[in-house]
Amino acid sequence: MTSRWRRGLLAVVLGAALGGGAVAGAFQPPALSAAQQTKLKTNFALCLNKLKGPYTENFCLCRDGQKLGVLAPNGAVRVPCKDPFFCSAYRAPWAEALANERMYIANIFSRDGHLWSTFPNHHDLVRGYILEKYFVDTHPNHKLAQMKQYRGLSSAEDETGAGVAFFEKYLGSGEFDPNRNFLLAYELQRRYFVRDDIGQVQKVRNLAVRIEASRADFKPLKDAVHNQVSASLIPGLEAYRGKLPAGGLRDQVDELIREIHKLTGLDESALAPQVGIITDKDLRDQLTALVPTATTPPVEAVLALGKLMATARGTIVAGRISTPDARRLVDLDVTAAQVLQQRGSALLADSGVTAKQHLQMLSALTDAAYGTGLLNAREHAAASAAIRDLLAKDAPDRAAFASRLREAERVVEWAQGNAELAFAEVAAPWQFLLPDTAGIRDDILRGSPLILYAEVARRVDDFVAGGNRPKHRFFGATVEGDVRALNPGLAYGRLRVGPKDHGYSRDEIVALPETPADLDPAAGILTQGEGNVLSHVQLLARALGIPNIVLGPKVFDRLRMHDGKVVLLIATPGGRVIIEEAGSMTAEDREAYDEFTRNQTRTSAGELGAATRKLHIDRTKIDLGPKLPIDLTAIRRKDSGVFCGPKAAYLGELKHTFPDHVARGIVVPFGAYYDHYSHAAVVIPDALRAQSLATPGEPLPAFVERTYKTFFDELVPAKKSERELSAWIEPRLEVIRHSIRLSPLNPALRQAIRDGLAKNGLLTSGNDTVGCFVRSDTNVEDLDNFNGAGLNLTVFNRRSLDDIYAGLAEVWASPFQFRSFSWRQTLIDDPVWVLSSVVILESVPSEKSGVLVTADVNGGAPG
Repeated sequence: MTSRWRRGLLAVVLGAALGGGAVAGAFQPPALSAAQQTKLKTNFALCLNKLKGPYTENFCLCRDGQKLGVLAPNGAVRVPCKDPFFCSAYRAPWAEALANERMYIANIFSRDGHLWSTFPNHHDLVRGYILEKYFVDTHPNHKLAQMKQYRGLSSAEDETGAGVAFFEKYLGSGEFDPNRNFLLAYELQRRYFVRDDIGQVQKVRNLAVRIEASRADFKPLKDAVHNQVSASLIPGLEAYRGKLPAGGLRDQVDELIREIHKLTGLDESALAPQVGIITDKDLRDQLTALVPTATTPPVEAVLALGKLMATARGTIVAGRISTPDARRLVDLDVTAAQVLQQRGSALLADSGVTAKQHLQMLSALTDAAYGTGLLNAREHAAASAAIRDLLAKDAPDRAAFASRLREAERVVEWAQGNAELAFAEVAAPWQFLLPDTAGIRDDILRGSPLILYAEVARRVDDFVAGGNRPKHRFFGATVEGDVRALNPGLAYGRLRVGPKDHGYSRDEIVALPETPADLDPAAGILTQGEGNVLSHVQLLARALGIPNIVLGPKVFDRLRMHDGKVVLLIATPGGRVIIEEAGSMTAEDREAYDEFTRNQTRTSAGELGAATRKLHIDRTKIDLGPKLPIDLTAIRRKDSGVFCGPKAAYLGELKHTFPDHVARGIVVPFGAYYDHYSHAAVVIPDALRAQSLATPGEPLPAFVERTYKTFFDELVPAKKSERELSAWIEPRLEVIRHSIRLSPLNPALRQAIRDGLAKNGLLTSGNDTVGCFVRSDTNVEDLDNFNGAGLNLTVFNRRSLDDIYAGLAEVWASPFQFRSFSWRQTLIDDPVWVLSSVVILESVPSEKSGVLVTADVNGGAPG
């Protein structure tokens, strides 16, 4: 094995251990408490089941400030006052309850613009507008989407003008930071883009009324048009039109679609008028010079559009323009991004594009990514500098060129992280009730200039590879072409070639003859086709940290004779791919696999029945005597595994060494958890009462021991399937978690936590505290060959004693989460002795946080 190949394997292992390449996908929403979950489920059910869903009856805001209902006492609909500011539905109490949990639905611009000063967090409100729009557009048959079409929720005329005012309120608010929040403003205006032309809006409304007069079944679409004009109306209208015979009515629907296109379309003809209405003359002149014409050479046009987008955002960041002009610049960015996509795609269709021109396109698309908010200023500067260096070299060294290109291409992972971060604060409630809203990140990326960037980057990579393409190893044979590693990683499992209807399990390597729109998780992915770093499959692979390889037809055919065999799949960051049957693995292959499994980060559930090695907990080392919190300053490294986990032990050591540079905190030891667990009684969640899983009130330890004995001594040896094992254990784990959460805390422990926080100056007044993290720290974090990475719960930013107490119980319950159990308890020889200490640590304001890596994750070199 060459030293270069060893470095490649090390890079794979390090990348997996450190989450390399999975920046965005590693995000997990903060855990919701049981009370929060109940509140969210209860109120969302009312939003779906009430007659008007999340909306109230309609009210008009009158010029004298009165809010009057549109329903007269006799039930007739009327406008209750002359020339009202607007008439619309409001949020029903159950929708307001969701808003209190940072989940805004039933959004209407005119109403929320009027109520602007009442919202505690305008970023959350904007996130709600974006997430609701994304969800209803992608789930048109969901009840939430159907209720958006209810007649009279608002008027399109009001919403068009109110939308403009809403955008400007956000951009002009003291909260809005264009360095941090620009992506939210961009996505808000992109998704609700409508030209401010009330006459055109009225024409659209009239056309919809005329069609409904001829066909009553058009009413839902007419109501949707009247509520808000949006490009998302067009697919529904086109589907309706497709069912009509040729003739007058079909022609009217065609006209309606054309008129909506005029209001919402993004094309090159819109650029000059958008620049022309900017009031700042110097800025207007600067941008006018960047608008390409029909005769502008293609590469120059793409470069100009990228610069236009970066200039627009940079101007907003500088803060030297009016709020209306800031709103116009965001609209300009939205249009320019679409034009850039059109111009760039046409350019790529020309087979004569040179390597240098591809690099120039990367430069323009990097500017465009900044212009959409997907890159911050530092990321934009770093990537742009790398591309400038590449363009400046006439005869570059191929290896140095490839290294610098990798730096430039980090744009993709930076953008993934930034798109995730923009919605991270509200991800928990949204994804709890509407899990598919987790797709907002991918939707943003694939609707951005980065989808073109990915294709250009692929071509540049091919230019760089040239005659020095990696030599791959496929079942003992050398392959030089038709193999492309989109995501590095290592996988070991059974190969499934062309399985039908998701006929594979999460621990298997799946080979597909064509790239699907989506894919269930797998240990590794091989697909036939060209591939793209922003495909749904690649985004999944990056999120899960699994290898994703694209193959040409001939190479793909080599897989078929190995269907059903256990194989090792390795893809290095340098692009080399190895796939071998388990029986043909070399000693180096096995060494790489063993190193990988020792350092793997656990981002999904493990295999319940597959564990063969059992890791040992040294019970003689554990001291359960201390049951009350210990100040962090009194903890040392030697205490790890004795009465606290390694996180507390090493933080205590650091606090001792650098007392002014480590946050204040206290440690709740193993003994406190064990005392709580030992005195807990079984409490059955309402949803599981009918299953007769346990006897309510019986000692929890007895139930846990009985559950483990049945699972490990009977079901696993009986070779039950993963599905059978998970179906049996998951509800019982929920009983354990529920019981731990609901068991009352020892009063002495509560008082000691209060006293410990007060001693550290973390108690502000009454029951209020400074923001504190409640962090899990078990005795099985750093066992030999198992690090527990990715399994621990941290409850963020608790600001009262009651919240900290609830967070403590939540963290204590977290080792019984299915994902944690499937990775950890199944590998422990005595899983009852998985113990949890907890670090209650002062929250420190920070722009970003992360992990310090002391090795080159691409090459493995130290430093």
